Amino acid sequence: MIFYMFIDGIGFGPDDPETNPFSRYAKSFFLPLAGKSIPQNATPFLKNTVFLKTDASMGIKGLPQSATGQTSLWTGINACKVLQRHLSGFPTFTLKKIISKYSIIRILEEHGFKADLLNCYTPAFTEYVKKNPRHVSASTLIQMASDKPLKGMEDLRRGKGLYMDITHEYLKEFSRGYLDESDELFQIRDPYLTGKSIVRNCKEDDYTLCIYEFFLTDKIGHKMNWEAAEKYIGELESFLAGILEELNPEEDQLIVTSDHGNLENLSVDVHTLNQVPTVLYGKYTSKMEQKIRSIVDIPSAIYGVLGIDIELKDEEFIKTEL
Repeated sequence: MIFYMFIDGIGFGPDDPETNPFSRYAKSFFLPLAGKSIPQNATPFLKNTVFLKTDASMGIKGLPQSATGQTSLWTGINACKVLQRHLSGFPTFTLKKIISKYSIIRILEEHGFKADLLNCYTPAFTEYVKKNPRHVSASTLIQMASDKPLKGMEDLRRGKGLYMDITHEYLKEFSRGYLDESDELFQIRDPYLTGKSIVRNCKEDDYTLCIYEFFLTDKIGHKMNWEAAEKYIGELESFLAGILEELNPEEDQLIVTSDHGNLENLSVDVHTLNQVPTVLYGKYTSKMEQKIRSIVDIPSAIYGVLGIDIELKDEEFIKTEL
């Protein structure tokens, strides 16, 4: 099973606690994002991770942005090259066409593999999407392109998916009027145990690929919020520790990456030009690390280890009107 986690807006920064919260707060998984080494007394799982410094600009000048970056890392098509610019926010008509054809979830399903987006959505969000179809993120679109339903609260209740903040702290705020105040979903989750349980459940359900998006890191970066940075760096490190502990490196693969830098420099409220991490652990690490130089290379690396033969052509979309 391949567990592919996307953490929005994290890059490699200097070991400077005045600007880089990873320098100040990271204790394990994120130490390399502050130029630090994984300590020798770390768990065997953590010591065997490989951190690749990965290009997020993809040959186009300017600050990397979410719509083009995420489209690229979930389709294998260089969306920046197609548009000849970096695009923030939600995918345009052209990017939606790319996702519709080359969604990694769709491609795997068409080749007989089981793949899914683990993010679970509230009824309020699904209603909002119906009323505002243009305001749909790339992650949501890769699931919709596969004709698979978005996961909801019942999936979350059964441990078949994850909420956007892992711990459910935000769930009550976004579920008023839909869930009873006493619902057990409002109980705060332990991120470490959640990491372990989601891997177990994905393996029990015989998935080949599971994708999870965590986007609060980018929001924290834009707000330059040190207190929130400390909180979520800690929670993410606990979550990833649980994932690493539950994965079998002889059978499974972890991929963690991002679309652009941001959180590693809280002296500014915009994205950065820093390289982003692609963190690998598990069965296919040696093969994947040879192929990944840019975030757009990740889908091709996944297809390669699964034996999927597919030609990804940027040129197919370059003449499309925006």
